[in-house]
Amino acid sequence: MQFTPVLAATKSPAGQICKKKSATTTFASEKYLCKLVGKKLLWTLQIKKVVQPVQPVLSWAEIEAKAAAEKAAAEAKAAAEKEAAEKAAAEAKAAAEAKVAAEKAAILAAQKPSVTGLQIGNLLWSEDFLGTSSEPINSKHWSARNCHRVPVSFGGGACFGVESQWYAPSAISLDGSKDGAAVITTTRLQGALPADAGPCLGDFGCKFVSGRFDTHDKVSFLYGFIEARIKMPSGSGNHPAVWMLGDNINQVGWPTTGEMDITEIHSNVPNETTAAINYSTYSAPNTCCKNAKYEVGKLDLGSDVSQDYHLYALAWLPDSISYYADSKLVYKISRKDFEALPGFWSFDKKFFIILNNAISEGFSGSSANLQSSTMSIDWVRSYQLNGFGEVTTK
Repeated sequence: MQFTPVLAATKSPAGQICKKKSATTTFASEKYLCKLVGKKLLWTLQIKKVVQPVQPVLSWAEIEAKAAAEKAAAEAKAAAEKEAAEKAAAEAKAAAEAKVAAEKAAILAAQKPSVTGLQIGNLLWSEDFLGTSSEPINSKHWSARNCHRVPVSFGGGACFGVESQWYAPSAISLDGSKDGAAVITTTRLQGALPADAGPCLGDFGCKFVSGRFDTHDKVSFLYGFIEARIKMPSGSGNHPAVWMLGDNINQVGWPTTGEMDITEIHSNVPNETTAAINYSTYSAPNTCCKNAKYEVGKLDLGSDVSQDYHLYALAWLPDSISYYADSKLVYKISRKDFEALPGFWSFDKKFFIILNNAISEGFSGSSANLQSSTMSIDWVRSYQLNGFGEVTTK
């Protein structure tokens, strides 16, 4: 057996003299061979010959197949990554929407009205006026109107001889806030009339541009508790209102269709809200106006309604109509009361909601000092009331 010494030196033996040809030794895990170099035996590091593998020569068909397989694999990987990204995005969106829905549900639950003597049930419909700043109101629910009457001779629209404004859809927009609000901006006309303004129907001319919008032919209501949260415009001369007309206004005209005024504000008496019911003394389709009557109530809210938001509501049942402001009763009338008036009860059919700000000096005082104002509607909601309530959307 050949003896192979293991060097104990700390220096590589390479180039040092060795004694026996072909002898081997190991240093630092490397093998050294005693080899004749010239006339001397010297330790020489053994170099392992690296055998390079022979690369196979591929045919053109094999090259194409390999390229196709690599492409397919890359496409499959990209598709899987895209699907995973889309799934993650969808899950994130769903989670965000669920969070928003939960937050909204919590807010709605906290804001659910509570009025003594009324059983207010499930939310049937709501409009929160969410959107970007200056964006138009939701056209699925609302129509922004010009000044008009339907039919012309029966006062079924929004403009009357005692008002002095043009209505223009451009006067209405969303405020873009987190909670959302629709804003009617009323301004004294300084230059050219907006291109979308309607006619002036005021007996003494018009001086202001304002807004009016409604749910006619889009969303209709039959009974229930209908409530709006509004910050009213400031300044004498403004005549803001939330009111309802029958869906059949175009067929039977006013006052046969009936009118429910949830609130009207005398802006020269800014602490007060009024509510009224307009009706015909008998069933007389397309006949006006000696048969038109109204009953009205009022309530002092103790603060200027243009300085903050207040709640204005209608409690509408088959046999009675009540109006509330900040959950306090403003006025109530029943079907039985109509027998003594006398009056025609036309309040058992579908109605639509109207919001507007008019300029009416006869109702709200002089507008001489008024230059501009804003009416901000935070939301409008409809709930079941004592088991009654129906909302129809188109």
